[in-house]
Amino acid sequence: MRIEPTLSKILALPGLVLLLSTGGVWAEGPPAPADLVKAELVAEADSIAPGTTLWVDLRLNVKPGWHVYWRNPGDSGLPTSIDWKLPEGFSAEPINWPVPEHFVQNGIGNYGYAGTVDLLVPIAVPNEVAVGQATSLDADASWLVCSDICIPGDKKLSLRLPLTARSAPDPAVVQLFSAARRRLPAPAPFETRFLSNGSYFRLMVPASALLDLRHPAGMFFPTKESLIDAAASPGIEHDNDGLAILLRKAPDALSAPATLDGVLSLRGEDGGERAYQVSANPAPAVPVEGAIGWWQALLLAFLGGVVLNAMPCVFPILSLKLLSVTQQAHGHRSERVSHGLAYTAGVLVSFAALGTALLALRAGGNAIGWGFQLQSPVFVAVLAYLLFAMGLSLSGVAGFGGALAGVGGRLAGRSGLAGTFSTGVLATIVATPCTAPFMGTAMGFALIAPPGLAIGVFLALGFGLAAPYLAASLTHGWQRILPKPGRWMDFLKQLLAFPLYGTVAWLLWVLIQEVGPGDAFGALFGLVLIGFAVWIYGQTRLAARGGRLLGVGLAAAGSTAAIVLAVSLTGAAPAKSAGLGDRLPYEPFTAQRLTALESAGQPVFVNLTASWCVTCLINERVALDSDAVRRAFDERGIVPLKGDWTSQNPEITKFLQQFGRSGVPLYLFYSGKGGEPVMLPQILTAANVLDAIGKS
Repeated sequence: MRIEPTLSKILALPGLVLLLSTGGVWAEGPPAPADLVKAELVAEADSIAPGTTLWVDLRLNVKPGWHVYWRNPGDSGLPTSIDWKLPEGFSAEPINWPVPEHFVQNGIGNYGYAGTVDLLVPIAVPNEVAVGQATSLDADASWLVCSDICIPGDKKLSLRLPLTARSAPDPAVVQLFSAARRRLPAPAPFETRFLSNGSYFRLMVPASALLDLRHPAGMFFPTKESLIDAAASPGIEHDNDGLAILLRKAPDALSAPATLDGVLSLRGEDGGERAYQVSANPAPAVPVEGAIGWWQALLLAFLGGVVLNAMPCVFPILSLKLLSVTQQAHGHRSERVSHGLAYTAGVLVSFAALGTALLALRAGGNAIGWGFQLQSPVFVAVLAYLLFAMGLSLSGVAGFGGALAGVGGRLAGRSGLAGTFSTGVLATIVATPCTAPFMGTAMGFALIAPPGLAIGVFLALGFGLAAPYLAASLTHGWQRILPKPGRWMDFLKQLLAFPLYGTVAWLLWVLIQEVGPGDAFGALFGLVLIGFAVWIYGQTRLAARGGRLLGVGLAAAGSTAAIVLAVSLTGAAPAKSAGLGDRLPYEPFTAQRLTALESAGQPVFVNLTASWCVTCLINERVALDSDAVRRAFDERGIVPLKGDWTSQNPEITKFLQQFGRSGVPLYLFYSGKGGEPVMLPQILTAANVLDAIGKS
């Protein structure tokens, strides 16, 4: 059974380059591998008992001045490996690695062991073994041993033990294994969190982990390679809540991992020490409203939903709701209440479905966030088709939507409740390009909360969105200010088609950003097909049965052809800025570029945006592209970085998560003097920006 990499992989190790480059130091040739590492297998028991676990120690005695490697060797090297040759039915588990040491030589950092190291391996013994016989446990052990040079070594090892019903272990061997187990990291009985800020990971260790350690220092050994700079010594910060270990990121560490896994080693100034195996979850880097509880998250989500009604992306649906209100204003109160409840149900069902989909996709490893569906060109094109058809209906091309406030046609029947429900669904869909105040913190909480509570946050957001319309349907008296139904309602209906056309124009612009002008032509022609489908339906819906069937068939054919064109779209357009003629000299955002600028002490402004984020675009026009902000950036030498999240970008998604955000916009200012960045509000003014950079 193979546990670790083969010896052949060692020959490609970068550390061997050092051997070749320094070969002149060893006038008589490099030392023999057998002189550098003495290897042996030691069994904890003097015999093998059926149905038990036999612990075996690969004991390595390393020559002074040399070292071998841990499971993550660091900047170079390879871990020790064991290739077991076991009898049938026996199985070896992975190596139990003791806490490693930290070596730094010539600017290269490594994790490994000097002196004597015990690598414990549990071997499961089957029940069906013949007692009284002897069996052999064979292993090919291989390692890389380094000092000024690196030399691979290996040895064939074997243990021959009798099979007996019980064993009588040697007390000296028992003591050896007890000492080896004390050097293993224990499972952490406490929770750890980490932040990923700029060029550092900040591992937060609670006070419960420190216990009686006086002025403890800490070291962290990550199990994942190329995550932190192994040559850098960690920084330590103490506070009343415990301590924080600052770990410099590796140069090629582009984004934070889902969890920060490894060994945490703590040591007090009085010599006390302990080590834990930890798996730290990410924590919001700069929580704007501070740490929040579940009830605060629900309240913020509700308030965010209410404010979402005033955001630009919801305006087209507000026009549909306004039309619905005018149609029902002088109707029976029970009818108004029914429509209010139907609309609310449509919103809540949609938010629940959206939240479930988002959480499920993220649990499956997809790097997505709020508004993820608009990163799909197919979805954007189909939504544009739907809104275009609704606009044509309101304009009178075809009267299939009058009873439904423009949505769903024949689904409504006589009550129109299905149409009102559909309006709630559509309101949810078109609300996702916007992020309102309060939403960022609530959504960030939802993405790290248990699934049930997370869905509750999404429902609270939806209830906030539906609340004004529901309140209007439950109250009375305001209807008196509206005139009686008449021709003015037809005029209003046709007028309210134009917000929908404006939304269609915006969606087509988003589509061009995602797929490029060439591929977007198919979607544009799809609008022509949708226009034909609506027109032919309107022309034939009152005809004789044969004419109606022909009209429906042609309308279905046109709609199907448009959908086929939409499905053929791909998000293959080259990456570009999401702005419309930015006045700031943006560079493309990458975590690597941000780290480099931070290391150079350069002030940086990060703008994470998307073409479909209406809030983002308005912020850029109103605040970021203003003359005052541009002059301030020039005078202070601030480098602006823009991250375009129009299409899926896992690096940007993970960066958003580090700051407790599930979607754009996100604005950060790094002063260039170290420390945490300043997080700006989601609704920007030029004064916000100038105030943030003026405090640096």
